Amino acid sequence: MIYIYFSAPCSLTLPLHTLKMSEIIAVDPINDDRNQASTSTSTSRRGYTRDDSRPFTRSLTMGRDHVTEPFDSEKLPVTLVSEIQRFLRVANLIEVDEPRVAYLCRFHAFEVAHNLDRNSSGRGVRQFKTSLLQRLEQDEEVTIRKRKEKSDLRELWRVYRQYKDYIIKHGAGEYTLEIREKLQKARAIASVLFEVLSTVTSAAGTQALAENDHSRSEFYVPYNILPLDQGGARQPIRQLPEIKYAIAAVRNVHGLPFLDEFQRRMPDMDMLDWLQFCFSFQNGNVANQREHLILLLANAHVRHSHKQAKLGEGAVDELMKKFFKNYTEWCKFLNRKSNIRLPYLKQQAQQYKLLYVALYCLIWGEAANLRFMPECLCYLFHHMASELHGMLSGAVSIETGELVKPVYGEGHESFLRHVVSPIYTVIWEEAMKNRNGTTDHSTWRNYDDLNEFFWSSDCFEIGWPMHLDHDFFYTNPSNSRKKKKKLRTPDKTPEEERINIDEDEEMGEPVEEVKEPQWLGKTNFVEIRSFWQIFRSFDRMWSFLILSLQAMIIVASHDLESPIQFFEASVLEDVMSIFITSAVLKFIHAILDVVFTWKARCTMDHNRHRKDLLKILGAMIWTIILPIYYSTSRRKYKCYSAQEGSWLGDWCYSSYMIAVAFYLITNGVNMVLFLVPAVGRYIETSNTRICTVFSWLAQPRLYIGRGMQESQVSVLKYTFFWVLLLLSKFTFSYIFEIKPLIQPTRQIMRIGVKNYDWHELFPKVKSNAGAIAAIWSPIILVYFMDIQIWYSVYCSAFGGVFGILHHLGEIRTQGMLRSKFDNLHLAFNDWLLPPPAKDNKDGIRMWLCQPGFLKGLEKKKGGVLKFALVWNQIISSFREEDLISNREMDLMKIPLSSELLNENNNVRWPVFLLANKFSTALSIARDFVGTYNSLLKKIKRDKYMHMVVVECYDSLKEILDILVVGDMERRVVFGVIDEIEESIGKRSLLEDLRMSELPTLLALCTKLIKLLVEGEEDHRYRVVKTLQDILELVTNDLFINGSRTMELFEQEQQQEGVRTEFFDPPDPELFASLHAIHFPLPDSGPLMAKVKRFRLLLTVKDTAMYIPSNLEARRRISFFVTSLFMNMPRAPKVRNMLSFSVLTPYFMEQVKFSSRELHSSKEGVSIGFYMQKIFPDEWENFLERMGSENEDDMSEDVNEEELRDWASFRGQTLSRTVRGMMYYRKALKLQAFLEMSEHEDILQSYEAIDRANDTLSAQLDALVDVKFSHVVSCQMFGAQKASGDPQAQDILELLIRHPSLRVAYVEEKENFEVDGPPKVYSSILVKAVNGFDQEIYRIKLPGSPNIGEGKPENQNHAIIFTRGEALQAIDMNQDNYLEEALKMRNLLQEFLRPQRRSPPTIIGMREHIFTGSGISGEPGDAGEMTDDAGVGARIAEDARPKIRRLQPGIRPEGRDNWGLRFTGDDIFSLEELLEQVERYDDTPIHTEGKSIQSDEGRSRGAPKKKKGKGVVGESPRIVSMWAKITADLQEELPAWEDTSGGRSAGRGGRRIRILQSSDLRACTPPSLAGRPGGQTDEDCRRIAERAFPVPGLYKEFTWRIQKLKTEGAK
Repeated sequence: MIYIYFSAPCSLTLPLHTLKMSEIIAVDPINDDRNQASTSTSTSRRGYTRDDSRPFTRSLTMGRDHVTEPFDSEKLPVTLVSEIQRFLRVANLIEVDEPRVAYLCRFHAFEVAHNLDRNSSGRGVRQFKTSLLQRLEQDEEVTIRKRKEKSDLRELWRVYRQYKDYIIKHGAGEYTLEIREKLQKARAIASVLFEVLSTVTSAAGTQALAENDHSRSEFYVPYNILPLDQGGARQPIRQLPEIKYAIAAVRNVHGLPFLDEFQRRMPDMDMLDWLQFCFSFQNGNVANQREHLILLLANAHVRHSHKQAKLGEGAVDELMKKFFKNYTEWCKFLNRKSNIRLPYLKQQAQQYKLLYVALYCLIWGEAANLRFMPECLCYLFHHMASELHGMLSGAVSIETGELVKPVYGEGHESFLRHVVSPIYTVIWEEAMKNRNGTTDHSTWRNYDDLNEFFWSSDCFEIGWPMHLDHDFFYTNPSNSRKKKKKLRTPDKTPEEERINIDEDEEMGEPVEEVKEPQWLGKTNFVEIRSFWQIFRSFDRMWSFLILSLQAMIIVASHDLESPIQFFEASVLEDVMSIFITSAVLKFIHAILDVVFTWKARCTMDHNRHRKDLLKILGAMIWTIILPIYYSTSRRKYKCYSAQEGSWLGDWCYSSYMIAVAFYLITNGVNMVLFLVPAVGRYIETSNTRICTVFSWLAQPRLYIGRGMQESQVSVLKYTFFWVLLLLSKFTFSYIFEIKPLIQPTRQIMRIGVKNYDWHELFPKVKSNAGAIAAIWSPIILVYFMDIQIWYSVYCSAFGGVFGILHHLGEIRTQGMLRSKFDNLHLAFNDWLLPPPAKDNKDGIRMWLCQPGFLKGLEKKKGGVLKFALVWNQIISSFREEDLISNREMDLMKIPLSSELLNENNNVRWPVFLLANKFSTALSIARDFVGTYNSLLKKIKRDKYMHMVVVECYDSLKEILDILVVGDMERRVVFGVIDEIEESIGKRSLLEDLRMSELPTLLALCTKLIKLLVEGEEDHRYRVVKTLQDILELVTNDLFINGSRTMELFEQEQQQEGVRTEFFDPPDPELFASLHAIHFPLPDSGPLMAKVKRFRLLLTVKDTAMYIPSNLEARRRISFFVTSLFMNMPRAPKVRNMLSFSVLTPYFMEQVKFSSRELHSSKEGVSIGFYMQKIFPDEWENFLERMGSENEDDMSEDVNEEELRDWASFRGQTLSRTVRGMMYYRKALKLQAFLEMSEHEDILQSYEAIDRANDTLSAQLDALVDVKFSHVVSCQMFGAQKASGDPQAQDILELLIRHPSLRVAYVEEKENFEVDGPPKVYSSILVKAVNGFDQEIYRIKLPGSPNIGEGKPENQNHAIIFTRGEALQAIDMNQDNYLEEALKMRNLLQEFLRPQRRSPPTIIGMREHIFTGSGISGEPGDAGEMTDDAGVGARIAEDARPKIRRLQPGIRPEGRDNWGLRFTGDDIFSLEELLEQVERYDDTPIHTEGKSIQSDEGRSRGAPKKKKGKGVVGESPRIVSMWAKITADLQEELPAWEDTSGGRSAGRGGRRIRILQSSDLRACTPPSLAGRPGGQTDEDCRRIAERAFPVPGLYKEFTWRIQKLKTEGAK
């Protein structure tokens, strides 16, 4: 086939033989911004609209069959994807029903692609055009024959009208999730069809549109959360009152200047559109921040104003306070007046406030990497707010005489090009000088260094508009200086010019000074790596320990007999000699300060130089003065006699003591500032001259870190903690370390030494210094090291006391859980349910009544019902995660019924609490001797036992009431029941009934219930026979004196002439007639659930200690129950809670394990096989959930995607993290449902929260969308899609599975503009719509966002797409649980606790090291995190020690720095807030010392794991060995069982459990384990019984391993 590409601008490329001038219509180019940039003045041509009258020319390709499969719309060139993908997707969607319209959409996509890149110079563009053109040729003839109208134009119009009519018909009705999805699809198709139709109409040169539908130019506008277009006005989220008020406030543009001029370009304008026209922000940035601002206003309005019909002032003021707190402090620090100026009129004030907030949002949203420099953003906002005020006030420019307009307001994307890009260029050039960390730290500036420039008034020298020749933009670190220079005329040589300059200077003429650019460099800190940093960074600790050691040695040398002797002049003077040492140490520290900042001496502030010089001079002077005074005035005292009887005696002092007093003045001042933090806080934050000078002497004048002193109470606690700790440490050191060595040292010193044996080393030494050093060295080392031991001891002691007082870890076992469970719903109502609405009556009652009485009132109102619903949801999540089996789920759920609303509150607790209780009660009753009251009292001692007896009796009556329907049968059955109840009422049950027959009755009842559960029609005879046996047993054997009911029945039978011998079996006709029983039982869910529960109560024999059997499930339940009995902020209503977002950074790690990875085998063990052996019980539960019976290997009948999910949820994958974070949404939706429903409605409609076609579910989703969002920053997602990486499809599947999930990525595409950069970078947010990823926002970046920081920069580009007032940053290898997500509202209330002096801005939680067992290197990390963030966090709360490790965590947005860099692992678990250790189930799988995921899957910058040596869990040889042998033994298991007589040891069943790595180390021979020694034989036997079900199998196992090892060595 021959192709021709036109050299002139053309709108299509077709095969040469298919082009005929009669089929090409000449039209003007489309007036579209997208095409204006790539089209020239030449005319464009179209050839894809045809009439029947036009001849059709057959192409060479028409001999092929018509291609029916969709054209690939996902793998497109990066330069074209944003412009043509929507046309190709719509074509695939409608191709089956409307093939011709699909053809026209593809043709339009081809034309757009050609206009964008006519020369096909982009990567992959030529190949894409060729494939699309071939597809068009193949479809042309076939599709035109299937056309239903006479022309393409009419065909397009017909299909467009169909979708438009559907939208109009269903858009005004009731909204459900199902209808919303269909409308979204219809709107997306109609919007694309309208665009194609408009283009075809313009090409045809006719007004073909019957209606002037300019108002409907866009049916579907992509949106994130809020559909702000006209089509989304009826969606549930737009019906929320707070959303309506916020939208109305943002759209209030009345009275703004230049409004008429702007509205001519955009009729429907709001504040952000007005700011865009003024300051030239990007369209994507404006759309993104519009939604962001509306949601912030709506959430703030709900908490402040409940009855106002408009946006409240309190909400706006709260937002202003959060947004501009940092800006206000910055202006105060630099002595600048804030440019936020508000009018006096209240109506205008709110509009002005929103304009300032919106302006800051737009600056922040487009600032890119400048977000790492918050004070730089303050500088930009300061000038732009001044321009905004000038426009609002109608100010006139002095220079031009016209109204004030922004300096950078003209031009497309002017703010990005002229404001952000120059500063970004400086950041990028400085980062490039880093050379991946190989260059010296002093030669380049990072974000902090550049931001520190805006901490001084010198930043205003940059000016506005910015002077790009300012030193700030100069990045060459070479030394520069001022040079005097005069313009040289062309006819003069340089030498003549120099002579003329000298003459001018001699004559006094002014010489023009030209200042060369000067690199600003470092200003405060320069990193220099040296061992001396250990002393410099911890100088106070080292100095204190050294001085204390010297003082104790001096005191011990004086042999004091009484502590009072310490105050004697001679002793005190010698002890005070430690201050000479202190002066020397301070002098060393001052020198180190200069040394470590020497490389930045040319760029640091002169005040810093003067300060360092003063510190050196002061330390040097004291180093000289104190020794002189000590040597000259020693033992020369001036004494004063004290009063008679005083224990002080004579008071003597020397001139040295006076000098020391002056030396300690600065220390005294520092002590006062420490003990009275309010004074220090005032000095640091005040801008008065005295305070400034005083703070300058104490520390550098920095903008950050000022006024961070703790409260007075916290300081006292801190002081008490450390005083107690140091007293213990020094007392112990003095008594047991220092003092015992004084006398031996004196004796050694008195011993004379004439000759040393080691004369080669010390030939002339005549002293015992070496011996003294030998005995003192270990003591000195212990002295300096044991402070950490004392710190650990006191942390444990204080932490334990703190835990006891705050009920931390109160429930540690299943037995303790069982004892607390009946009170669990009360704690649940107290903490996890919002308080009821308060009126005057309730307020008086709350004040008068005791808490216990209030709990009783809540209990009577059905408080158990909500807890039961939440508890069942938690158990269901356990089942979905395969932590428990179906049977365990039935045992652990609480049945939901109307009985939970009764005032008697007969709660039917989970069966796992009642297990074995009925059989125990039956045994007690069978063997009991005594009265009925004694029996009842004994049973009531165990409340659960009494509950299960009553429940079983009531359940049996209810089942018989439904099962027995015949009149005669009912009279007999319920007559017998009445007799039993009569005996109970008379307290004569033991006298009337024979209790020894109860076990037989239990067996028959169990058999009956089993038949009822199975419900097979063929078992009717067996049911009848069982009922007859039960009746016979009760009437003949159970009743001692016989049954009166049966006697009456016999009399009736005799009267009717029927055989009725008393001891004969019952009449076979009883229960046997067709209408005697209702079997099978009615197919009712609640009824069958009750029957199954009754069966479990009768048959379950296990104790509650072993249910659930999974250790992870036990741990999670125990922790959840424990946390409910702790003190925490009470949960607000979902509507009133703080909104928040979760941000997860992702680079190239695993999203899901692929099928190849699951089944491929490395070193003999595949990931799938390994997962089965590590999680054997969860694998069995998974197979049960899938309905598979094959438990030995990967079953073929198991869905492959389900298998991938199961394995991925147990590894370090993104899918696991997303699932965990989405529990937040599920929890909020459940909690919102509980708040919106009354008790009676919960039983009827609680299942509606999971139905997509329910209006209630749509309303709940709308409320949750306002409160929660999850953004995953997949920076490489665009590149993965373009390259066809399977990870991209996995990410798309996550988007489809979780509709509220959003993915942000960086797009890198080539730029074809002549004067532009070679590549254009954009930050894009996508979501799943109609099964595809749809672009929502596109924000152009000044350059690559990743220039050296790695993960923080990955988070930074996506942080603008987060929503809410708080942000949780969490790594992609973490997890979350539904039960912990329920407490998120309590956590967020920590930011609003009024009793705090200053609410927290960051809440950090400990990181769980889940590889703490069996993995080399990890136990230390796990222990460190437990100490730092477990026990240490409790001490940090009360004692506030300064030695603490902070992990960044959840932080409220809108506060000081929205560009916060999250470092470390960014682990944020809700558990640590509640002061408890939590374990994330992220068990790693290690082979060859590395994670299962490949090295390419690790986060950038993450260190590689070291290979383990000798650890069974890490060695691939050992793993392969024991896995293979275990598999062989599993196959041989039947033979071993036959040999052992079929016995099965332990609870292993008929299956061998693969041991954990720690178990293998314990019981593997030492030579094999690679480490000395194993455990005892008893331990090995215990582990063997647990792992191997047949005796002797463990011995065979170890023998085979040893044999393989020996063969391998040979």
